Amino acid sequence: MQIENYFETTEKEYWRKEIEKGDWRAAKYLSEIIDTEKFAQAYGKNAQVLLLVEGKKLIAFCTYAEHDEIPDPDLKPWSGFVYTFPEFRGARRMGKLLEHVYLLAKKDGYPFLYISTEEEGLYEKYGFTYWISMENEWGDLSRIYRMKIEEKDYSEVLGRKIEGTIDRPLGSAHPDHPDMIYPVNYGYVDGVFAQDGEEQDVYLLGTDQPLEKFSASVIGVVHRLNDCEDKWIATPDGKTMDRESVLHAISFQEQYYMGELYLQKST
Repeated sequence: MQIENYFETTEKEYWRKEIEKGDWRAAKYLSEIIDTEKFAQAYGKNAQVLLLVEGKKLIAFCTYAEHDEIPDPDLKPWSGFVYTFPEFRGARRMGKLLEHVYLLAKKDGYPFLYISTEEEGLYEKYGFTYWISMENEWGDLSRIYRMKIEEKDYSEVLGRKIEGTIDRPLGSAHPDHPDMIYPVNYGYVDGVFAQDGEEQDVYLLGTDQPLEKFSASVIGVVHRLNDCEDKWIATPDGKTMDRESVLHAISFQEQYYMGELYLQKST
């Protein structure tokens, strides 16, 4: 799976028609304003239509925009037109798009990310909190959710030497999801407890052998945006890894969560 900005794709008409296939009237409306080139006028010149795709298959889409249906110019940015196609629902695929939107908003320097919706109990799963109800531009009452954008400080964790236990070694199956086979060693740090009250979970990278115990150095932290705990990333020799390699190594499990990766700077 990968995320594409519709306006940067080479097959815009193909993807516009895929958006239009959504069984939701807002999908048809989005397709229409893209087709008539009214999207930027309505949602801001830098607004994006983001597509979660796998090959030629559109899994989900949403927008990242300065404006939305709430006529308050002080509230920005917004994620709107949030939609997952029926066959992909239930696996929180939308989380990867909202994670991407969060990181765009953070890069742009915003303190919050907003969503306007009629839904209740949905966006809490993606790290949003109900904030207030406001009238939209059509005079209907809408629930406004927002997510605080934060810069975390892991200076006391990154580079830390740790010892621990591998309870899910490389090649083993997840105890609750036997189809998930661990491509890396996964365990916990002995004597260090996380926010969930359990010992701190860790991905041990940099080895191709299943282990039972380990000594390592922390090279990164995944801060989960829609969960109560972070995941540490360590290597036996403390050797740093590039962002893409780390994300690829842990994607087998982190694809089901929203998160931000903090890495130790190479020296």
